[in-house]
Amino acid sequence: MIRKDFIDAEIQKLAQVLAKIIGLKNDGNVDDATALAKQVVSTEFGLSEEFLQSNSVDEFREILKNEDYSAEKLNLLGAILFESVHPFIESKETETVLRKTALVLNMLETEYHQQSFENLHRREMIDKFLSNLQYE
Repeated sequence: MIRKDFIDAEIQKLAQVLAKIIGLKNDGNVDDATALAKQVVSTEFGLSEEFLQSNSVDEFREILKNEDYSAEKLNLLGAILFESVHPFIESKETETVLRKTALVLNMLETEYHQQSFENLHRREMIDKFLSNLQYE
């Protein structure tokens, strides 16, 4: 019971941080929101910015499988990764993070059997951005 309470508290804290990131963006503080998102991914998930930008999607998949995150925590990771690069700028960093975000969304759907309209919208935006890069 204590472990479940701890996990619930951790997920609640991450959801509040995600709300703060989105709030900063809505207020026009995109740089602050991006910095906060990157900090949270590093401190709460142990994924450094360098790791996200340099390692392959397959290596990222192995890290996620080894961590065995709950569906809720994985969903928050996907949302925070998405917000860390949104609005999208054509760069290698953005492309790499979006590919990893797409992996998280795919894992949620295929392994955890969870879908949401929000994640479907994120996936659509990611697919559109990545396909535009492919044809340029």
